[in-house]
Amino acid sequence: MLIGRILNALGVLFIFYCGIMLVTTFFTDRGNFDMMTIGFFGLLNGFIAMEVGHIVIRLHYKDV
Repeated sequence: MLIGRILNALGVLFIFYCGIMLVTTFFTDRGNFDMMTIGFFGLLNGFIAMEVGHIVIRLHYKDV
């Protein structure tokens, strides 16, 4: 249960940070493609961490 909540919180932090990074990289005049790909894959990593956290929480409630 605790692991699910930690994964969910980490996913939210990744999405928030990488979303800001994508927006700032997109609007800078020297934004390069490498930083945008890192931000995009970080965003995907955050969504995956959130979903795994939700799955862990659901499995915990299902077993109890």
